[in-house]
Amino acid sequence: MKKQQKPQLNEGLRTADLKHCVAETFSIDRYSSKMGEDSDVVVLGFHARDKNAAKDLMEFIEKGFPFILDSDMSTGEEYDGKYQVFAEIQRTEHIGEQIETLMKGISQLCDCYTWQFRYQKDNRSIDFSKDSILEHVPTNKNDYDSRITEYKQTAISDFFDQGSVDVMLEGQTLTFKKPYAEPITAKFIAIGDYEVVKKHVPGKLSLDESNQGQCVFLTKYLGTYDIDKIGNRFLISRGDQAVVVEKELW
Repeated sequence: MKKQQKPQLNEGLRTADLKHCVAETFSIDRYSSKMGEDSDVVVLGFHARDKNAAKDLMEFIEKGFPFILDSDMSTGEEYDGKYQVFAEIQRTEHIGEQIETLMKGISQLCDCYTWQFRYQKDNRSIDFSKDSILEHVPTNKNDYDSRITEYKQTAISDFFDQGSVDVMLEGQTLTFKKPYAEPITAKFIAIGDYEVVKKHVPGKLSLDESNQGQCVFLTKYLGTYDIDKIGNRFLISRGDQAVVVEKELW
């Protein structure tokens, strides 16, 4: 194997130019890929302090590493005033050493050598190393699909824990079961932060009597959730979390 070359900083950038400008915890596979299927592409997300720092980091990532498929930044600042920078890498058995090489370059640019990452929606921070990447990040499509199915089932079970309903995800089908009631099924669309998930139900609320009756029925079946219907999709929310399912009739 060829020895990895030390990444060169872009023209105009010097060591430590972005010191204190990039958060020490980054995300992996939390955001969807622009370059391909999520099962084929690993997406890293970094928080930059401001727009200029985000632009410098984005260009450094894009120009400095041949294995980077794409690097981009959020179009506007987030709720905390920071900007996101994204890096996309092909999901292969080499992902551990590639992310390690990338982080060595970013460490030089930020004068920071202790990093942590969060995988998917998990809020636990994991100390970064090549080994921890290989332990937590799937390196092929089959492992990714299995990991995501497991994650979704856990997230769904945690979300629907307010009553006596059991929920099972098989493929894209959600089955709800409760004592002394017929099971009901629906197509699973999304789960996660309310502000993100609600984008899966664009349009106006269905306020006619029939659709509102379906919302009332579902509320009685599931328990204490806020439920709205838009088109054929139901937005089921609790606090800042939400689930979207699709079904013609209950």
